[in-house]
Amino acid sequence: MRTLVKTIILGFAFVVTPMLTGCQSTIPVKINMDDIQKPATSTDLKINILSQAKDTRSQSPDQVGRHTISLLMIPGGTVSTEDSLNKGVVDRLAEALKSVGYKVNLVDDVTDAKEMGEPVLFVQIETLKNYLFSWLYPLGLTFGSMDLSLHLISPKGTEIWKQELAGHGGVMPSLLYMSGFETRVTSDLTANVNQAIKAISSDEFRKAMKSAEY
Repeated sequence: MRTLVKTIILGFAFVVTPMLTGCQSTIPVKINMDDIQKPATSTDLKINILSQAKDTRSQSPDQVGRHTISLLMIPGGTVSTEDSLNKGVVDRLAEALKSVGYKVNLVDDVTDAKEMGEPVLFVQIETLKNYLFSWLYPLGLTFGSMDLSLHLISPKGTEIWKQELAGHGGVMPSLLYMSGFETRVTSDLTANVNQAIKAISSDEFRKAMKSAEY
């Protein structure tokens, strides 16, 4: 009996110790540029984008995930971005849009639309959460999702176009255990950015842009 108890304790320690002593706590905000899809339509538009996304989540600012411990999924430490999540999401979108031919201008405030006489697009973070399942250590399984939305604001301050983006949430294995957070966020943000490019390349978006200009 003592041997069994000792084995259980040692097994639990084997899983928990790396979580408590070597947990990944930050990740960069990246996308896979090689996976960015160029739209079939023309990309000659100039797009003004608010330089920081709006985060509507209840999580802490910049939080993208949380460790869990054991089969009971006891909450562990949180994982955040190395730099500003709000700025990073917009910077990656801007880089992707430029790479496919769009002219992108980052602005600091939506009210700049009135001064420019041009609409301004902003990104909103609706959902972004990931959990690391640790009971298969050293293999990690990271599960989560990222949902963004795009909003086009006219120079008069009214919303004239909106598009929901759904990413591709799910489970992703990580052979390096802790690297699952970075892998999932990068993959999910890449999917959201591709969906954003498709939406921005639509006829509906072009019509909204044209109708909003002075």
